[in-house]
Amino acid sequence: RYKAGPKEGNMLYLKLFLLLTFLTLTSCQTQQQQQQQQQQKQSQPSDEPLHPPQSGPMASLFGQELHALQLVSETEAQLVSLPSQTSLSNTEVVGIYFSADWCGPCRQFTPQLVKFYSKINSPKSSRKKLDIVWVSRCRDWDSFGQYFTTMPWYALPFEDSLGSLGEELSRKYNVKSIPSLVLVDVKTGKVINKDGVNELRKDLSGVG
Repeated sequence: RYKAGPKEGNMLYLKLFLLLTFLTLTSCQTQQQQQQQQQQKQSQPSDEPLHPPQSGPMASLFGQELHALQLVSETEAQLVSLPSQTSLSNTEVVGIYFSADWCGPCRQFTPQLVKFYSKINSPKSSRKKLDIVWVSRCRDWDSFGQYFTTMPWYALPFEDSLGSLGEELSRKYNVKSIPSLVLVDVKTGKVINKDGVNELRKDLSGVG
């Protein structure tokens, strides 16, 4: 029986050590590649819509989705996407509110609108008399997010507000200045009042 000498034994040990090191490095690289591939999949936008496609006057008006703020703690909220037609189906009238954080008259009017919105929608009723969709005219995403925290209603997604959909809504209702509030019948999509700002200013109670 052959017995390896000290020198040969050291060489054998070295080969085993190198082999184990190679296998360990290969395993680590494979895990890193799998993690990177998983991260890439998560970061890439999905082609599938968040909600099943819907049809109806509100979906035609605002597109498939609206944004809302959802509280996750007493001091934090996250932006969530909701189907527009379903979200607005439980109200009678929707107000399309054009405004921006940089607009002084908007900053004055928004708290009045919030007060009116809270007063007209009784917490005891399961159906709202009025809901609102904000069409932002803010200049950047951060301004949109900060200003949205002052509002208890929905918003058109920021990219849609600044894109073709926002411009289409402005042209459709002949919006020349902000703030502007257009009241629309939810069931039919027909205009009830294009001058909601001045109507509300005349009567801040707005009820009855």
